[in-house]
Amino acid sequence: MGAFAHFATKKTQPVHVFADGRSFGLDYDRALNTPYAIKRFSGLKPIRRRLKARALARRVHAMPAPIFADSWKSIEHLPDTLSVPVIVYAHGNEYPRVDDNGGYAKQARITKALKKATTLIAVSHETKSRATPFLPKGLKVDIIHPPVEPAHAVSVSDTDYAEGVWPNPNLTRCLVLCRLIDWKGVDMAIRAVASRDDCQLVIAGIGDDKDRLNDLVAEHIAHDRIVFAGRVEAGRKSALFKSADIFLQPGRKVGDQCEGFGITYVEAALHGLPSISGDQGGAPEAVIEGETAFVVDATKLENVTEALEKLVTNTDMRSRMSINAKAHADKLLWPRQIDRILAVAGI
Repeated sequence: MGAFAHFATKKTQPVHVFADGRSFGLDYDRALNTPYAIKRFSGLKPIRRRLKARALARRVHAMPAPIFADSWKSIEHLPDTLSVPVIVYAHGNEYPRVDDNGGYAKQARITKALKKATTLIAVSHETKSRATPFLPKGLKVDIIHPPVEPAHAVSVSDTDYAEGVWPNPNLTRCLVLCRLIDWKGVDMAIRAVASRDDCQLVIAGIGDDKDRLNDLVAEHIAHDRIVFAGRVEAGRKSALFKSADIFLQPGRKVGDQCEGFGITYVEAALHGLPSISGDQGGAPEAVIEGETAFVVDATKLENVTEALEKLVTNTDMRSRMSINAKAHADKLLWPRQIDRILAVAGI
């Protein structure tokens, strides 16, 4: 949503952002140096959402303008009387799966909230199907894959950092960059790399699954080829992508959680990285099977290792997929997609 606000500002004025996190403070927002205004709200979630909705409604009544919301929760407390377009994003996991009784948790609440929307933007066909049981009759749905921001500039220190992260200069470089949670498939990436002597793996990101994954690396006695880089952002993130050979993130579905789309596959592709993706959720829509990535059933290790074998040993294939990946990601850059998104609101 920050990227949307940034690129929308280049097309239409003014843009006002109503966001959580008053605790960040004015100094934090000044340091961001955004070309748009930010108004923040704090407190317990139920109170914060109501305060935000009231402030937004007052703003729209005084200065009518389309509303773009990050989820159904952000419009739940808006009044029913707004006469401006209200566009709501659907990402996936905020819509519950069918429960043991054959119903859906929060169905009435979500449907009531969505009655205040004029259009739902689903980030993938998978997300649309997940949201469908909650949609009020007549709500328009557009499927627009999330755009990717242009790569951050890379400094000499960023490049030095990235080169210093890799354990061995002579092995194929595999990268995973995500939150460390079970359905991202980082454990399968570890097992696949550990099964080969010609690969190394950098795991960038933080999350609750870190301890389990660290134990898995120790179990495979692979500390010399698999390292955790922690949170990586901005120029260092771009440098790390540029320094890698393969993006290895074989996600899967765990319970009702899976990728709504998988923007990191596009970010990796922007730097020319072919990917290995799982076949669940919206991840297959972020890549082109056989052209920019291999899409596999990532619940089976042999599927991941087979795809990795192809990319490691066939350098001509990897080079071809690298070129295709870059071309695919270029089409999804924010400057090329913002007009399409704004058009949903008639801008």
